[in-house]
Amino acid sequence: MAESDTKKTTRRLLLHEKPFMLLQTIANNDGRIYSARISKKIDCSYAYIVKLIKVMNKLGLTTFEGTKHKKLISLTVKGKKVFKLLSEI
Repeated sequence: MAESDTKKTTRRLLLHEKPFMLLQTIANNDGRIYSARISKKIDCSYAYIVKLIKVMNKLGLTTFEGTKHKKLISLTVKGKKVFKLLSEI
């Protein structure tokens, strides 16, 4: 049976250290944080963090709030569930 592309993308994305750390950082900061702050906290390039957040946004795990250049990132209900499940592994 063939898997959907979304499931494959989600699995490839979330089973790596930095994407998990990204979810963890958002969750541990009252669910709202700026991309630059995430980048500094998990010692990762800003460009990579922005790319991850865009992918997670398409998957329905994160949301943006704010202006074009200053966006607060937060987890959606789905993002919180995924983080909780990954934390238990």
